[in-house]
Amino acid sequence: MDGPASAAAEEAAAFRCEVCTKSLGGKTRRGRPRRYCSRSCQQTAYRNRREPDDDERRARLWARFTEMKLALDDGMLGRELIDYLSVDELKTAVRLAESACAAIRELEALADAATPAAPSVVPPVKAAPAVAAAKPAKAAPGKLAVGGFAPTAEQTAIVDAFVAGRHLVVEARAGTGKTSTLRLAAQAMPNKKGLYVAYNKAIQVEAAASFPASVQCKTAHSLAFGGVGRLYKHRLDGPRLPARESARRLGVDDALKVGAHTFTAEQLTRLALGMVDRYCQSDDTEIDARHLEWVNGVTPLEHRRLGKELLPYANRAWTDLQDVNGRLRFTHDHYLKMWALTGPQLRADFVLYDEAQDANPVITGVVRRQQGAQQVAVGDTCQAIYGWRGAVDALATWPADERLYLAQSFRFGHAIAAQANTWLDELGAAPLLIGNPNTASTVGPLETPKALLCRTNARAIRSAMDYMDSGRTVGLVGGGTAIRRLAEAARDLKNGRRTSHPELFVFDTWEQVREYVRDEDAGGLGTFVRLIDDEGPEAVIAAVGRLSDEKRAQVVVSTAHKAKGREWDSVAIADDFSEPSPDRETGEPGPIPREEAMLAYVALTRAKLRLDPEGLSWIHNRTHGRRPAGIDPLFMDGNPHGPGM
Repeated sequence: MDGPASAAAEEAAAFRCEVCTKSLGGKTRRGRPRRYCSRSCQQTAYRNRREPDDDERRARLWARFTEMKLALDDGMLGRELIDYLSVDELKTAVRLAESACAAIRELEALADAATPAAPSVVPPVKAAPAVAAAKPAKAAPGKLAVGGFAPTAEQTAIVDAFVAGRHLVVEARAGTGKTSTLRLAAQAMPNKKGLYVAYNKAIQVEAAASFPASVQCKTAHSLAFGGVGRLYKHRLDGPRLPARESARRLGVDDALKVGAHTFTAEQLTRLALGMVDRYCQSDDTEIDARHLEWVNGVTPLEHRRLGKELLPYANRAWTDLQDVNGRLRFTHDHYLKMWALTGPQLRADFVLYDEAQDANPVITGVVRRQQGAQQVAVGDTCQAIYGWRGAVDALATWPADERLYLAQSFRFGHAIAAQANTWLDELGAAPLLIGNPNTASTVGPLETPKALLCRTNARAIRSAMDYMDSGRTVGLVGGGTAIRRLAEAARDLKNGRRTSHPELFVFDTWEQVREYVRDEDAGGLGTFVRLIDDEGPEAVIAAVGRLSDEKRAQVVVSTAHKAKGREWDSVAIADDFSEPSPDRETGEPGPIPREEAMLAYVALTRAKLRLDPEGLSWIHNRTHGRRPAGIDPLFMDGNPHGPGM
């Protein structure tokens, strides 16, 4: 067949589902031909590409039976069934347990029938008693209950290691009750004086209401205020010093030309003070040129020269800040650094250090130097998403006697856990998440989610504008002040005026900003430039003024970074989480940067009941890497979440 008819047939054949061969009718996805007709076919193809080999099947099978035997021996399985399951769920659990016992007996028979040379799939395991015979079990002696429920096996192991006096690192996946576990540990040591170092004030207040009286709950700043900060309280409450006066105090008299850029005295002063701020967040003992933040529009060589030129001014600023009668703007981070430099010894038998994957190095350094106290660092390495602002994952290098894990999430069910595990698997992380069997989470399209999570601030404000134009009230996590100021700076540049905004003050015109984002990997700034070009600065400023308070909003919009630590019943993922470009020569998918995979994991785990992961669904089309976690081939049987789920 030749001619148009032949071409039409070839085109129709090209647009068929790769799994069931159903015609796709020439449909495309983001400009590319679709490969699958449904999410089910997409998941089937993904599983087929990552089917485990026989050795992995044997290892996973043996691990499952070992876990089941340990749970039965320890009595934990019986307690969890009694405490958490309804009557109908207990009946289902009995049937599953009886099926598992039958499977074990069949495997024993296969092992007995195998030839001597053939390895046994599973060593002989005594058949477990029927779950129906299980009786209600109380918490074991010395094991404290949380909210009337016995602790999980993971929590029990952590408490036991803590009571034994071991220095611990606890990797706690999203929603796994790490604060409750720390509270259990503290309750198990009532005769010891403890210190819980909270990530922020809100967490501190919540912890103080539930931890035993033997544990002091503090933020690092509250500890530092008692030691040093109280001496500078009058400076915290003092008036702001004008930029021109700050420049005069530092001796910045003239502008400085670096390459093609000229920096005014006020701009140089702001950068020098910024160097002090970054120094205060570090564990360094002296200010260095490398503490200069990156300046948009300069080259790496110009950046190094600028840092050296600003170093004397930064040192003068630090001298002023340490003076109780100094005049420069004084912040809480300044007295925190002064306190850390004194080498403080905390009066505690043990220190519980929360969110250690995102702590500032200055705080980490103080805690790690408490040689006389037992140390427990808790967090989730896969949620270390603030490295761009100076945070360091302390969990990776913490000198612990033992590393333990919390994988049982209480926030969401199996469907959402499976989505998150795909990204944990991409990160090569262990352990993977286990969904809450009592939470019926669902994954699929959402027209009206409670929260929309975006990759960039610009996409967040654009989405907020769209929702408000459709008649919904919208709240923006963190508020719109930062995006409004950036829009005002863009307006100044478009009107021929230079701006003092730190992200744009190097540029003389808006066209220079456009050229910069075209030539450089400008990240979020590039998205912002497109937003301003599409909508105009006035429209963005007006949209910020129309935002509502979160508590009264019908939809909450946030970046994934600002959503960390939050949760909503229903969450949708925006479409600005971009898939890496494929390799130009091979066409293979490009590697996913680790920080982007962690951000995706954080975003997906904010949902409790319903999740629309469309903005990140491109990972399921990738043809290399690991098999998607959360989909267990041992329990596939047409259901990625196991039997009965």
